[in-house]
Amino acid sequence: MNVLGSERRRDALLVVAVALAARLAVVVYAAGRFPPADDGTFYHVVASRIAEGLGYTWLWPDGAVTYAAHYPVGYPTLIGLGYALFGASIAVAMLVNAAFGTLAAFAAHSLAATSAPRRAALAAGLFVALEPALVLYTPALMTEGVAGALLVAAAAVAANEWPVRPFVRAAVAGGVLGIGVLVRPELLVLTPIVGLIALRREGARRRALGAAITLVAGLGMCLPWTLRH
Repeated sequence: MNVLGSERRRDALLVVAVALAARLAVVVYAAGRFPPADDGTFYHVVASRIAEGLGYTWLWPDGAVTYAAHYPVGYPTLIGLGYALFGASIAVAMLVNAAFGTLAAFAAHSLAATSAPRRAALAAGLFVALEPALVLYTPALMTEGVAGALLVAAAAVAANEWPVRPFVRAAVAGGVLGIGVLVRPELLVLTPIVGLIALRREGARRRALGAAITLVAGLGMCLPWTLRH
């Protein structure tokens, strides 16, 4: 039995439990007190319409309905999935944020564990789990937290050496980051870097190919939306 492996798994569970508990506590406090503000009001409305099967549309006071693709499309979709399952409540949107914040802490631990000692990896995960700005940002219907979580998750996928070829890791990481691109388009410029992480132990040509694969995978996640419009 791999003792270190079992200890790291326990550490990962601890990180997840702490991150989720901290964020749920904030959601319980904030759900009835803080309505959406600024861009969050648009995300909430579009997500509600997505949950109702109306797509990326906006209902104007005069009764006209127009497409609403001028906001990042990924975040309303993620919230809309939550609304479709549990109802169009602000608390549900906050819980979606809490889930992604927990993912960020887990991914930070997983990423650190690829090269750092056990205690340092645990510290990295707990830092993300309890960092005040990240925890207190959970109630905000904004894209930054989700985009950051997907970026760290993509890096963790690329860095962890599963029993698959590095090019497969690069492609999967690109797909994860492609979802992030739909949330924050600026993340597209980071996709080649994530590919380099996946092939970091290889030669220069293979690293370049890994970067290209990750970029193509990320673009592939965006391509259906791009072709549609």
